Amino acid sequence: MTAPAVFAVAVTLLSQDSIVVKLLKEGNEAYAQRDKDGMPEKALQSYKKALVLDERRVEAYIRIVLVQFWIGTHQQDPEKLQAALRDGIEYAKIALSMDANCMAAHFWLAILYGLYGQSRGILQSLHMLDPMKAELDWVLKHDEAYEDAGAHRVYGRLYFKLPGVKGGDNEKAKTHLKRAIELAPKNLLNYLYLAEIHVAENRKEDAIGCLKALLDQPDDPRWRPECKEWREQAGAMLQDLEK
Repeated sequence: MTAPAVFAVAVTLLSQDSIVVKLLKEGNEAYAQRDKDGMPEKALQSYKKALVLDERRVEAYIRIVLVQFWIGTHQQDPEKLQAALRDGIEYAKIALSMDANCMAAHFWLAILYGLYGQSRGILQSLHMLDPMKAELDWVLKHDEAYEDAGAHRVYGRLYFKLPGVKGGDNEKAKTHLKRAIELAPKNLLNYLYLAEIHVAENRKEDAIGCLKALLDQPDDPRWRPECKEWREQAGAMLQDLEK
């Protein structure tokens, strides 16, 4: 290839990359408003357009996973809910096929496995437990503090939600959640999940303490829409407990 031809290719690639960056930015701006009608879909469009131009852009796959997570956790129609979670799982897998050390892909794949299994029912989804645990263990091994001790938080939720005969264990759940709070004391969800276990065990004062600790924490700007929901849930629980 001649020097002018090499230069032309380089210019094309640089121009293409700038468009990808612009599309990712547009997607991020829409995703930041994901609690507004049409914004999750707008974000998806931007991220998918970016992948048309650069199919190896791992960041775009991860952003799509996050959008599918939001859609899947805010969808009332069971079929649409499961479809969103399935899509999220596939995009996370693609990201891992391109970067086996992508922490975000391992972490969100574990979460999506769990949510998808929950949507189908525990007994129909037990085969997903081992893959889910494998992803969580990978994250714990490499960085247990990742995403505000997310792997500990998810393990805590898993052990609480599973029936005892299938591996459920409240003590293990509390151990993981207390470790999550130790590593990430400002994360609202860590407190909320632990409070739910205390409520289930009729440990009223412990639950109230967790909920008040939650309400004392500032919102995480990355998760502002979720923080609003967690605060509302915590406030309702606290009101019930203090009657």
